[in-house]
Amino acid sequence: MDYVVARMQLQQAAVPPPVHSIADHRPPPVSQRTRGSATMQRQRREALEQEVAELKQQLSNEQTVHQILERALQPSSSMALANIPAFIPTKAKELLAELLLVEEEIARLEDQIKRMKKSAATQQQQQQQTEHCKSMFFISQAMDGEAYLSTVVNNKRHSLASSSDGHAVLEKKIAQHELPITKKSPTVIAKRRARDQQQPPNKLSERILKCLVCIFMRLLRSSRASESAAGNLGGFRMDMGLVNVAAAAAAKEKERGQQDHYGIFGIQDSMVRDIGPYKNLVRFTTSAGSGSGSGSGSLDLHLLSRGFSASPLVSKLREMLEALQQVDVRSLNHHQRLAFWLNIYNTCIMHGILQHGLPSNSDKLLALKNKATINVSGQTFNALVIENFILRQPSSVKQQELWQCDVDVEEEQAVREVYGLKTSEPNILFALCCGIRSSPALRIYKADRVLVDLDKAKLEYLQASLVVTSTRRLMIPSLLHSNMHDFAKDTESLLRWICEQLPTSWSIRKSMVDCLAAITNNNNKLEEVVVDVIPLDYDFQYLLPM
Repeated sequence: MDYVVARMQLQQAAVPPPVHSIADHRPPPVSQRTRGSATMQRQRREALEQEVAELKQQLSNEQTVHQILERALQPSSSMALANIPAFIPTKAKELLAELLLVEEEIARLEDQIKRMKKSAATQQQQQQQTEHCKSMFFISQAMDGEAYLSTVVNNKRHSLASSSDGHAVLEKKIAQHELPITKKSPTVIAKRRARDQQQPPNKLSERILKCLVCIFMRLLRSSRASESAAGNLGGFRMDMGLVNVAAAAAAKEKERGQQDHYGIFGIQDSMVRDIGPYKNLVRFTTSAGSGSGSGSGSLDLHLLSRGFSASPLVSKLREMLEALQQVDVRSLNHHQRLAFWLNIYNTCIMHGILQHGLPSNSDKLLALKNKATINVSGQTFNALVIENFILRQPSSVKQQELWQCDVDVEEEQAVREVYGLKTSEPNILFALCCGIRSSPALRIYKADRVLVDLDKAKLEYLQASLVVTSTRRLMIPSLLHSNMHDFAKDTESLLRWICEQLPTSWSIRKSMVDCLAAITNNNNKLEEVVVDVIPLDYDFQYLLPM
């Protein structure tokens, strides 16, 4: 057995290893290599061609978008985005459509501005020609009338000189020859009243307030000499002459130095600064020598009893107040109501001053607000009702004035429901003029920009009435402090609210910020001792627009 096993091992060892042929290491044929390289080149070329096609398509899309944007920026093409390609995303389509609408609106407004400028220039030219013709007409009428009267007098004197009663007959005959006058016939007056009644309520309120401003301008004591010299020829030209006189006075005051309608620069250590547009207003007071306001003048109510009540301006005011009784204000929107009632409130106060005299203290001012009435839509309102029940919300009603209103709860609710504002407007504080020195300047408010004008009135009042001293003390007007809860919860938050309202470029804001930073303690609470309130000044004063 051992022999057999050894034999088998010897046979296995004698078997030679396998021999690999040379053909096993031979490279593939040339034709096979050529076919593989061509396939790879073809695939690479197809990939490049596909990439080029995609880039061409992308370029085409970009060119299309560029053309669409160019057409969208052309105002003349209203159908520029009529066919927007489908490959543009939905958001981009919406943006392009909005862009087109914006460009069309800009083009329309620019065209409208051009037309309005052209129309205004034409209207101004026509108005100048009309005024010139009117002045020449009145001068001609006066000269013709005087010549006619002189001729009649001389002829009658010669013909009746020998008669014993010649003078009496002469006066009787002359009285029969009436000169041409400018008195309007009842038909003209009726037409004018009908036209006033057809005016929108807001337009009528603006015209009434403008008329009252002109009446106050006519009552300036410094202008009575000019008014007497000019007589009654052309009342409108007379008013413009008074405005020019006031403007000349304003220019002189501006040359002399800073205006100070609220007396803030008379306070000890008060820092002198620019008070903004208030320095260009006409200051209307009770004495000619009070202050150095721009175009200062004094009120002489005795003129009303010396023939001024028969002037065309007062007659026109009566007609417009009668037309105010016929207007319907129930359909007005919020902005229209706000502008209308602000104008009516200021009209009510100014008309009340002409009727009842000037308020000299808080009690008389409150009495004036209660007695000053105006008829709107057939219903009579006084200034207290207009301010507290129409312009203010129940939460901001002045409780100290509420007891003076002779209106019960049901009547108050009815007034609020029919005439009142639906939302609160705290900035009305800067629009209500009571005829005292602490009141803000008078403005005529229009519905289309009433909120902008209220914000502007707020900034201008703050600029003209705040005081910062060189000893780092702050002083705020009592008008603002007593109505503090319309804007803030306490004095500290009120001061910070004031700083937030003022533009950063104003020097008064920088002074207030520096002062607040210096007087704030570690607990960020203001020391009450450094904040003073300027008391109300009940001296009569109106700041009227030029």
